[in-house]
Parts: sequence; C-alpha cells; structure tokens
Amino acid sequence: MNIYDLYSQLYLRKNMFKLNYEITKEDNYVTLSFNADSYDIFIALRLQFDSVLRWSNFSYLLKNEIHKNIYRLITNDLLKYYKEDDLILTARDFYQNSYSFSQDIQNQEELEIYLSEFLKCVKFYETEIFPKLTDIRFLAEFVGSVPFENNLEIVVGGTYPVTIFKKLAILKWGNHPRYEEYKQGLATFIEEDFLDPKYQQEAPLYKKGFEKLIYHLENEPNPFL
Repeated sequence: MNIYDLYSQLYLRKNMFKLNYEITKEDNYVTLSFNADSYDIFIALRLQFDSVLRWSNFSYLLKNEIHKNIYRLITNDLLKYYKEDDLILTARDFYQNSYSFSQDIQNQEELEIYLSEFLKCVKFYETEIFPKLTDIRFLAEFVGSVPFENNLEIVVGGTYPVTIFKKLAILKWGNHPRYEEYKQGLATFIEEDFLDPKYQQEAPLYKKGFEKLIYHLENEPNPFL
C-alpha cells in the first residue's frame, strides 16, 4: 500500500459516509479538513512502512466568541504564548470503542475494516461532539474532566502559562467546580517560577498576566450569561 492507495480509498468513502471534509495527501499523510462557521477540524492519518496506519487525535480550532473573549484577556507580553485555540481531542475522549487506530494492515479486507472504523469515529465526533464544544458549559466539562495535576492531558493550544489561562477562563465562564483548584495550582506554579533563575525575566510577566486574568474573571460579567 502507498499513500496514493490510501488517499483513493478514503476518497471513495467520502460520499458513502456523507463527509464534508476536504481530503489531501502529503508525504506519508492523508489529511481531512473541515471548516465550519465557528470551528475548523484537521485530521491526519499516517502511513508508515507501507502497511502501518496510525491515527490518534483531532485538531479542533475555535473561531467563535470563546476564542475572542479569551484572547482579549491576555497581556501583550504573553501573546507569544497564545498561539491558536487548537483543542486536541483523542479518539478515546468521547468515543467508546475497543478498535485500535494503530494497525499493521496486511490485506484489502483489513484496510476496509480500518477505514470503516476510522470514518465511523470521525462521523460520531462530527455530529455529536464538535458542535457541542462551541458551548461554554460542555467545553468546561471537558477541560475540567481531569484534576489540575493532570491538566496536560487536555490540550487547548498555546504554551505555559497561557494554556492554563485559557483553561481558567473556560472553567470560570462554564461555572465548573474545578476553577478554584486550577487557579490555586497555577498561582503555586508561578510562585515557584520566581525561585527558578531561568524564569527570572518571565515570572513577573506571568504574575502580571495571571492577576489581570483573575481580576477580570471574578469582577466582570460572564460574557456567556
């Protein structure tokens, strides 16, 4: 199997599964992308060693009011840590299925099974999950599904500390009980940064940005009420 075979097989199934994705190929990847009014989706299916197919996550880019309201709370000094609002969703976050999406494909039958399972999962997320992630309460439930100590398991885009700023805003606006836990956790991290020489310049900026964010979240109206 080569990348052209994989691309052709997926393209043939596009209409069968009623997918609105654009399908492209590049190097050893076939990608599926979809643009909606309030979010973009990007999926990359990788072919290795002419037979091994691997896929693990979706890249979900918010373009709605959640993104706009978070962005305006970030101080100019920290915008370089913002990047985009890419949420990384794994196939297992919401989809309960024992099928592994890392498979060594040896024949046409195994390829057909793989692509069928892959597209069923994609279709489930497209219809049941992606639209809901534009709702602040659903998004807060997703972000708050892990304790602060495991917060790296949920990827919302950006780098430290802004990636946690995003989570704090989502948790607060979504009225999630883990907000205080995340607030205290990040406050502790920033205080520890002051003790680390390599963060000597950044730590004051982190604290300034954190205090601005918390003041706004706790003193200004919730934009989603």
